[in-house]
Amino acid sequence: SATTVAASALTTLFGFIALIFMEFRIGPDLGICLAKGIVFSFISVMVFLPALTLSLYKLIDRTAHRKIMPEFRNIGKYLAKLFIPIVIIVAIVIVPSYLGQGKTDFLYGNGDFDANSELGRSNDAINGQFGRTNILAVLVPKGNVAKEVTLTNELEKYHHVKSVISYASTVGATIPSDFLGEDITGQFYSENYSRIVLYTDLPDEGEMTFKAVEEIDDIIGQYYDESYMVGQSATLSDIKKVVEVDNSRVNLIAIVAVFLVVLFTFKSLSLPVILVLTIEVAIWINLSFPYFTGTSINYVGYLVLNTVQLGATIDYAILLTDNYMQKRKIMPAKNAIYEALSIAFRSILVSASILSFAGFTLYFTSSNTIVVDIGLLLGRGTIISMFMVICFLPAMLMMFDKLINRTTRGADFLLEKGDKKYSE
Repeated sequence: SATTVAASALTTLFGFIALIFMEFRIGPDLGICLAKGIVFSFISVMVFLPALTLSLYKLIDRTAHRKIMPEFRNIGKYLAKLFIPIVIIVAIVIVPSYLGQGKTDFLYGNGDFDANSELGRSNDAINGQFGRTNILAVLVPKGNVAKEVTLTNELEKYHHVKSVISYASTVGATIPSDFLGEDITGQFYSENYSRIVLYTDLPDEGEMTFKAVEEIDDIIGQYYDESYMVGQSATLSDIKKVVEVDNSRVNLIAIVAVFLVVLFTFKSLSLPVILVLTIEVAIWINLSFPYFTGTSINYVGYLVLNTVQLGATIDYAILLTDNYMQKRKIMPAKNAIYEALSIAFRSILVSASILSFAGFTLYFTSSNTIVVDIGLLLGRGTIISMFMVICFLPAMLMMFDKLINRTTRGADFLLEKGDKKYSE
């Protein structure tokens, strides 16, 4: 129905719009681009597709063939056998999954290059020949050479610093900079700042690196109130601080937006909680895999996955619930679930298969680590969401059937034996 399609489009749209509220600029860029795609796709499906179908209906009739996929008429009865086991499994894994996804190790840059790629082989060769070197440059106010000498000596003592290059350590504090040419002093001094270069043995990123950057910054802070640190690790450390705040903000906005869409679609207070919880649990399970397997994922992949899996796969839950609510008006809860699954299963299966196939295709064919992460998370997450919708959600709808009836405007569920009004 148009309502279901519109609700599905809005949940995905608002999931992407949430990215616009990120301070890290890649979020707004992604959000605007993806949101435009949803708007144009919705207009195309609602306006262009019907017109095209009417124009080509004769060709469609002539090229019709026997349905390849079965009707799945009794799929609800078979899936019903999984309801209780799935609910028990979800109850067991929900807390570990939530905690695990919160401890997932993220990469904020490119991370380590694929060892089989040209970049990976070249990087390994360079590190093997010269050793790993990570350069950090520190800018401090110019003018106090004695303080620069003291800071340089202090930084040289830090265990991850291999060497420090500054004017004080290279030329010497006893030689005034005015005695030397611009080609020498220009490497260390600008009009207002002095540059101190640190050669470290740190990897580009990681918990150890980010901790070291903070400790180096603390050492500098003991001598200067104003300072700036630049370099790959310093930049990634700043990105980490920004996106950690962005992550909480984006998740909250996306969940609230999707909650409101479901609320107004079904005019229910309970259904938004049940539907959002179903997909959020699927997301937690998906994102906890890297933690429990000891792997890292790129933050961009996590960002895309969080919004896409919530916005796109909650459509499956909306479709199933919409069918259930209609059938529940004319039949008992168990029969309504069977019928809703029989009607919606094929659509859910086709949609989930397309999305997961696209994700796994990226995973198996791309050499870019960010794209690989997105592909794996999307493919795996879609499958998890599908199973949550067809096995966990029906159990929740049946379990909270009476609550849904009381908290949903115009539900008009068929009364069953045991209901208070039925006995009256």
